[in-house]
Amino acid sequence: ICFWICLLVFLASFPLSPAEAGFRLRFVEVDVILDADGKAEISYTVRWDCRQASFHGFYFEGFMEDPVFDKEKCFAVDDRGNRYPIDIIRLSRKKYDIILSDGCSFQNGEITYIFRYAADLEESGNVTLTEGPQGRLAVFNWAPVQWDDAMDHQAVTVYYPISLASPSVREDDLSKVMFMTEKFVNERYLIDYSTVRGLSGENVLAIKFFRKNLGRRYHFQIQTYADASFFRLKTMAPSHLFGRTDDKKRAKEKYILNRYFPGSVFSRLRLSPTGFIGIGLSTFLFFGLFPFFIMTRKHHSMLVAQEGLEKVRWDGDEWVPPKIQVSTFRKKGKISKALDPVEAGFLLDIPLSTLIAAMLKSMERKGLIIIRSLEPLRVEKVPLGPASNNVYENMLAMAIEPDGVISEHGIKEMFNALASGIEQKMWDCDLKATKEYYKGKMMPAPSEESETLPQNMYWHSYHHYYSSDKRQTKDDFSEKVKRDIGNRFPDMSKGFSGFRTSAMCYEGPFLQNVCHDACHSACHSACHSACHSACHSACHGACHGACVSSGH
Repeated sequence: ICFWICLLVFLASFPLSPAEAGFRLRFVEVDVILDADGKAEISYTVRWDCRQASFHGFYFEGFMEDPVFDKEKCFAVDDRGNRYPIDIIRLSRKKYDIILSDGCSFQNGEITYIFRYAADLEESGNVTLTEGPQGRLAVFNWAPVQWDDAMDHQAVTVYYPISLASPSVREDDLSKVMFMTEKFVNERYLIDYSTVRGLSGENVLAIKFFRKNLGRRYHFQIQTYADASFFRLKTMAPSHLFGRTDDKKRAKEKYILNRYFPGSVFSRLRLSPTGFIGIGLSTFLFFGLFPFFIMTRKHHSMLVAQEGLEKVRWDGDEWVPPKIQVSTFRKKGKISKALDPVEAGFLLDIPLSTLIAAMLKSMERKGLIIIRSLEPLRVEKVPLGPASNNVYENMLAMAIEPDGVISEHGIKEMFNALASGIEQKMWDCDLKATKEYYKGKMMPAPSEESETLPQNMYWHSYHHYYSSDKRQTKDDFSEKVKRDIGNRFPDMSKGFSGFRTSAMCYEGPFLQNVCHDACHSACHSACHSACHSACHSACHGACHGACVSSGH
């Protein structure tokens, strides 16, 4: 017995092979509680299996609805019963980062993430009314997000606002409520019909759709129908593309091909009714009228070929240079009032080191960090401290190393995210007008009362930077932090304008819009259009007419 015990201990001491290490998705289970007005509460249970890997979280994206997360009831739990708080960080309109709070990670075992949100499925077009042979029906056409990982199984349970007479579900009960599914739903999933006890004691219809061994990016689409009398919906999808909706508002149809190919690959193509009609007209024009037009112009081109060659001469008197036109998306006078204090400081050309100092002071006031020393700068995160209501402060907190040093990589990631956030909010706004608006929000030297408000730290710091007499607003904390950050990272001494020309700018999204759109539009678009129009169009038109029209 001792021999076998020693052997097991010896084998267990070896680390897992690279093929066994890592993490994988075990299963995803979704509950959809559907209300009569088309609104729903959607809950996700996502389990991951980790083996010698630092697992923090995952991206959540690819949904049609606009979620409103119930963050207080979102958490993670491992296979030993330990519970972890999680953060849900919005990265864009349709993308969220769901991670363990305070930079925690999970290494070995299984961990399950549980989160839920409310959404208006009628507004997103997933629930609406329609007309069928049986009469007016309510259609539920929805799918959970697609995952980049394969999984053991996935299940979706939908709780319909339909009450049945008995707890058990019989076939005639489903016939009475006119419950039906598309053919592909029956072919793809195992379906279980049951009821649950409602708030008023009624038997609420609950239907579970289940499938095992799903591959990557599996589209778990569900499309069912029920008697419209159980719903209070305001939108309707007509039975025909150009049909009428009577007294109802026309429902949003972002995947019009699902009408004709439900559940197929074509049904996943994002195409609205207007786009569908546009493609049909374009196809007709290209394959019908365009060849006819070419044929009728063939004879005429032979007559003007010689005249076209005459126009190519550069020493002619009739050539007129083209005019340069520059276009932009920005609207003069439009102000973006959605910037938070950190984004506003970045836009106001506050040096990045000064901005970091203001953020650290705000985070210290909120009880997120403890400043251990200023020269050199050493910061400690408060264990199990609260999360900030500012996403950039959370990113700066994640950049704090165990030894108290703020990592360069973490700072760059934060400023790249900051640049992306400003780009999304400022893409069509007047930069000068927006800067003047936020300059008006600056506050003078803080009073004893305002000093207690963390959100005022930013506006006091910005006023100190722009103040003409900085001796009266001396801030030793900010000066020491600026010196330390400036010595370690010289680029951090620059503001918004300097940041655009630094190496970090070329790693972020500003390369695509804010930094270089003016130069690209003014130079490239104007010069290319002018020269191309003058040279290529004239030469090609004349030569093509002379040669092709002659039959060569």
